[in-house]
Amino acid sequence: MESTRRIYASPSYEVYGLSRNPFIELASEGIEDIESIHVYQEVDMRISSLISDVIGNRSSITLSIVGPLGMGKTQRLKSIARVIEDRGGKVIYIKVDTTDVLKITRDIFASLRPPKNRTNVFLENLSRKLGFITRLEKMLSSTDEYKSRDIAEMLTRELSKYQYSALLLDELENMRGATEKEKILFFEMLRHFISNMPPGCVFAFASIPEAYEEYSSQFPAFFMRLHYEFKLRPMSYQEIIELVKKRLAKVRIRDTADPLYPFTEDAIKLIHELGKGNPRQILRLLNYVLSEAVKHKFDPINEYVVTTILEEPKSLEEYIARIPSDFKDLVKVIVEKFEGGPVSYIQIAKELKIPGMEAYEKLEHLVSLGFLVGDPRGNYKVPDYVRKFLEEKGE
Repeated sequence: MESTRRIYASPSYEVYGLSRNPFIELASEGIEDIESIHVYQEVDMRISSLISDVIGNRSSITLSIVGPLGMGKTQRLKSIARVIEDRGGKVIYIKVDTTDVLKITRDIFASLRPPKNRTNVFLENLSRKLGFITRLEKMLSSTDEYKSRDIAEMLTRELSKYQYSALLLDELENMRGATEKEKILFFEMLRHFISNMPPGCVFAFASIPEAYEEYSSQFPAFFMRLHYEFKLRPMSYQEIIELVKKRLAKVRIRDTADPLYPFTEDAIKLIHELGKGNPRQILRLLNYVLSEAVKHKFDPINEYVVTTILEEPKSLEEYIARIPSDFKDLVKVIVEKFEGGPVSYIQIAKELKIPGMEAYEKLEHLVSLGFLVGDPRGNYKVPDYVRKFLEEKGE
């Protein structure tokens, strides 16, 4: 197998006929023309059909999109947003990044405000005199003043001004740390809103499964009013093949008879298995393998090359050296501060002073690459071979 590999003098991606590494961008937010490289699954067709019904019949619909991190939840919400915006509708897209329900609600209404100019300032001042803004601001001044039904009715009235509209809440799991009172107030507001939505309106939210189950048991009255629940499944091997081909085609600068080149099918199959069908984890593996392969001038990138790049290091120093630079601090904390673990993502987040979900994503990425091991309780530790290095160092 090794005899078929060719060696180039330069580590440039041009040796593979590529202008750059096409797997660096992991999240859909950072990619222009995301639709051209998206691999459509059944869920996409179903959501598209439902939104078409909303447009055609001016009906209203509520849905949830549930899946682990990296499964494409944000991309699906953004696809809904594009359809509504293309029809001249109003879209409120909120990436929930706080447990403060007052701030989340303010952000929702802030999206309804027009850009600042003299006319709009005049109208805003007039609205204050008429009591609308003053009343809203009062209700959002504290949780004691928060009136779920009144806020929902205000939101319905505002969105009724548009022929089509959408309220899209992303990463709703980040509200889990809110107090019980705050969550009750917010979900009651949402329940009142979806019970009286204006025509041509879409309400959708995205969440990881653990938070979704937690919320559904706490707020059954809200969840009973959802029309559809979409649980994202892992991508199949054939879907990953299509994803790789589309990504490579975007940056290919030299024609090739094999649209997978420089990868071979057995390499993609192994990466698919390692990433367990999770698109983001697979993209991270592809990014890492391609970036390492070009350094070592492997051609083609087959199963043997992938195994070589991801094989176990021979010392603690080599283990640390292999960790991607953006993740070294995290691994060093686990090794040095927590003696290799197990340790929770919350402990890591506190130690590094980073958001909990950022720590969680990074830890999951390291698990997908084989640098860490996770357990069902949400703890992380170094692999057994690294544990041996630590024990030898302590002797």
